[in-house]
Parts: sequence; structure tokens; C-alpha cells
Amino acid sequence: MLTALFFLAWRRDWRLVLPGFSVSGTPHNHLGQSIRAAEVLAVIASLSFVLTGPPILVRLRRGPLGTFAPSALALVCLAGASSFWALHPGLAVVQGAHLLIWAAFALVVAGARVPPHRMAAAFVLGLLVHATVGFAQAIIQNHVGLTVLGELRIPPDDPLKFVNAGSSLFLRAYGLSPHPNVLAGHLAIGLVLCWGLAPGRRPVGRGLMAVTWAALFASLLLTFSRSGILAAVLGMTVAAVWLSRAGVLARPIAGLGSKLAVAAAIMIAVFAYAFNRYLANRLPSIDDLMGSDIRLVLMKVALKLIADHPLAGVGAGNFSVASRAAMPGRTTYDVVHNVPLLIEAEVGLAGLVVVGTIATVLVAVGYRRWRARSVHPWHGLVAGSLMALVTVGLFDHYLWTHPQGGLLGAWLVGWWLTDDPEELSST
Repeated sequence: MLTALFFLAWRRDWRLVLPGFSVSGTPHNHLGQSIRAAEVLAVIASLSFVLTGPPILVRLRRGPLGTFAPSALALVCLAGASSFWALHPGLAVVQGAHLLIWAAFALVVAGARVPPHRMAAAFVLGLLVHATVGFAQAIIQNHVGLTVLGELRIPPDDPLKFVNAGSSLFLRAYGLSPHPNVLAGHLAIGLVLCWGLAPGRRPVGRGLMAVTWAALFASLLLTFSRSGILAAVLGMTVAAVWLSRAGVLARPIAGLGSKLAVAAAIMIAVFAYAFNRYLANRLPSIDDLMGSDIRLVLMKVALKLIADHPLAGVGAGNFSVASRAAMPGRTTYDVVHNVPLLIEAEVGLAGLVVVGTIATVLVAVGYRRWRARSVHPWHGLVAGSLMALVTVGLFDHYLWTHPQGGLLGAWLVGWWLTDDPEELSST
């Protein structure tokens, strides 16, 4: 499982076509006909966990896991069943298959009870690889030739991977992930979890953690991802408030946090000065706010699909295909950059109710821990990470459309539902 966390954000994949369900040539199909490295490792972890014994089966019948497990299974079944009414049945089946892997991984995380610091360390080490590659990409303004590891070759005119200032283009850092925004979401959560790796270490160890945090933050800035930066800010704020209320912010860690805040302010100032002409184009204009921004256009498309198919949706993975059939001029749109709208558009009110049930379980667990003033630092850090995840889900789609995002969400959900105090203590 730890290896899967190391490779969580990686794009590296292998071609895999489900017999009878080819989805080649479909527009904006982010899942494609492949299985990612992290998914392969998640499948191996799931099978190994099942073969080691049935202790998790007892926990699945009670408590939060007793609600989450059937809800996750219902979502998988609903996605697969939507193939019966979807315009492209293969897309629904593929989406359902990926959801099954993600749900199984969440249950493995909840049942395996891996020490939190080991999970966080594996995840952060993987992000350091992305940060290193991202720095190199930003410096040479090109891919660095690591295609064997899954690095994308970016065309010079790809508007999604560059920021522009007039005719000048700057390549956004994306590391070994499929997109700068995907990397940014992972980095945002990595910045929150880094805090948990500092307690109990000597000053040298805390210094190394500070350098790691600074490297991840600088890499996040170079992604130019607005949602990623907002997610990091909100996630760290929630984590700090939680830890302060619980009284577990030790003096050395609080001091380190204040120093990191100063370092972050300096990096932001330097970044804003060096890239001010590119940043100006990343801020929404009045025209954008009035409805010309593509994200707002996609929301209107989603609302149109929801109005036409309120109960069962257009079929899992079928947003773009359905948009071409439903909109004037038969224009094909990318998926809406809002996960709740995307889920309701694809699997209808039924799917939204299932996801709402899962969200209610997570909120209930958090409320109980908040009321109890849980003194376990990882509770606060995972709460902050979930806030970052929610923020990303409101402004992007990859938690539903990319295995990297789906597994990231599954990991945090499974971790949050692992509520044994001895397993969530800082070690």
C-alpha cells in the first residue's frame, strides 16, 4: 500500500481494454483505456489484504465503515448500471471499474491500519520526485525526457499546460502527473501532511521537513493552479485551527509553523514579482465573471443535462458525449469542473444521494472528534487534507475523472474512517 501512495500522482500507465467495451475515440475521456501504476498497486494491496484474513469484515458491519462500505458499493453498481441508458455504455462500465478499484483501496486503508507517519512519508517522498521534475521543466521550459516514467510530452501550443502573457508562454510545472492542476491538488495535501512528520524529530530532522515543505510549496506555485493554492491555504487553516483547539500544537512545531509562514510569504512575493505578467492573465476578468469563462459555461451545460435527466443522469463517464447530443450546434464540451455537479449530471439524483451519504458519514466522524477535542495530531491533519480535497472538488473534476484524484480521495476517506486512537497517534 505504501508503494501505491508513493506513485499516487504518477501518470504512468499500461493499456487495458475491457473486452467488448472499447472507448477509443470518445471525446474528453480522461480515464482512457489504461490502468495507472498506482491502480495496479492498489489492486495488489486489495487482493493481498483479502487473502490475509477477514478482520475487516467484522468492522464493515458496524460504525462508520458499516455505512460507507455499502454506499461505496452502491455507487459502483449505479455507475455500472448506467451503461443500460448511457449514450456510450463502454464509458459507464470503465468508470464503474475504476470506482471499484478506488472503493476497495479506501477499505484497505481503513482496515490495514498502517501507521500514519509511514503513509504520509511515502506520499510526500513521491511528491518530492514530482517537485524535482517540475523544477527542471520550469527551468528548461520543456519536458525532461522521462517518458519511460510517464512524463507527458507537451505540445508547444497546449493552452492547458502553459500560462501566457501576450505572445509569451510559460510552461506550468506538472512533474510526472497528467496535468498541473492534478499535481497541485496532491501538493496541497502534501503541504498539510508534512506537519505531521516533524513532531518527535531532532532539530536537524525538523529542518529537513521545513526544506521539504518549502520545496513542495515552491512547486505548487509553479503549477499556477488557483484551485491548488486555495486548497492548500484552506487545508492548512483547518488543520491549524483543529490542532490549536485540541491543544496539541507543541511549541517547537508552532515555532516551525510560524517560520514556514514567513518563508511562504517571501516565496509568494518573489513569485508574484517574477511572474506578475503571467499572473495577471490567471485572474478572472469582468467578462469571465459575467459568464464567458469556460468553467461557468460548463456549469450551464451540466445544469442543462441535469434538467433533462434528473433522476438517473446521462450515464457515468458520459458527460462530454451527452453534451454533444444535448447542446445546440452539437458542440462537444469537456467535463464540468465541479465534482458534485458532474456526479449529478452523470448518475443523477440517485448518485448524488449516495455520495451525500458518504459525505454525511465523514462529517459525523469529524463532528464526534471535534466535540471530543481529539488530541491525536493526525486527526487534525487529515481533517485539513479533506478540506483541501473538497476545495479541489469544487473547482476541478479530476477526483471523479482521473485515477490519481480518485485514489487520493479514497486514501483520505479510508484514513479518516480508521478511528482507532492507537493507530492515529503520532509515532
